[in-house]
Amino acid sequence: MKVLEVKGLKKKLGKREIIKDISFSIEEGEIFGFLGPNGAGKTTTIRMLVGLINANEGSISICGHDLKTDTEKALKEVGAVVENPELYKYLSGRENLMQIARIRNISKDQVNETIKLVGLEHRIDDKVRKYSLGMKQRLGLAASLLSNPKLLILDEPTNGLDPSGILDFREVVKKAANERGMAVFISSHILSEVQHLCNRVAFINHGIIESVENVLDESMDTNTDIICLKLLQEIDINKLLSIEYINSARKTDDGIEIILLSNKTPELIKYLVNNNYAIQEVFKIRKGLEQRYMELVEGGIR
Repeated sequence: MKVLEVKGLKKKLGKREIIKDISFSIEEGEIFGFLGPNGAGKTTTIRMLVGLINANEGSISICGHDLKTDTEKALKEVGAVVENPELYKYLSGRENLMQIARIRNISKDQVNETIKLVGLEHRIDDKVRKYSLGMKQRLGLAASLLSNPKLLILDEPTNGLDPSGILDFREVVKKAANERGMAVFISSHILSEVQHLCNRVAFINHGIIESVENVLDESMDTNTDIICLKLLQEIDINKLLSIEYINSARKTDDGIEIILLSNKTPELIKYLVNNNYAIQEVFKIRKGLEQRYMELVEGGIR
């Protein structure tokens, strides 16, 4: 199910066109990265996604609800953490969450479940002024998760965190996506963070999405290759999975993504041709984001 669908979005501030016709979608349970340099249009896009500003053209749909015409129902499905969350420092973490829970009619059981999800159960009754930045980020994340949203929006969520805090935050986000089937939209300019956290990434620059691509962790087994296969006719995925040198195969918007043993691509092509499959295209998928970022955003390798 498409949780977020953005079509033909454009935004001008004064005479300057900030966002120039962008489109993308995010599926349930997917962690989607929005990657680009400062000034690329990331924050303007987020402000439109959460209803703070209106687009000049295009549409935003959240769980099938149009943000412009059905604003209340659309935003009911959204939780957001924008940089450093606003918290009452003189209250405890639990008291902060209970303030929100009372307004939104959320049960204590749901509050406790969310506290456990973000890993704050041992410090939740301490005053927020005693929290580290990482703990404040976790509490902000808990606040955004209280209503069990279908879409979680994170704007530069690891700014100011130390390496340990970044690792902890990353695991909490993955857990939220996996356990609650949430779609997560993460805006960032940090390549390594997107590499380790996201399933797909959109590269944005000068208000234009240059490409939307799958993300593959560089730590994957170096004895395997990852390819994208496009055929002119349908093929049963189970037929591919029965081939001994293929580890996995799945359909994507771009074709069939296959993980197979290194240097076995020619053998796969031979098998397909011998079985009368017409190959439209086959190419190896890059494992790292750095090269693609330099190609798409910076105009080439330095």
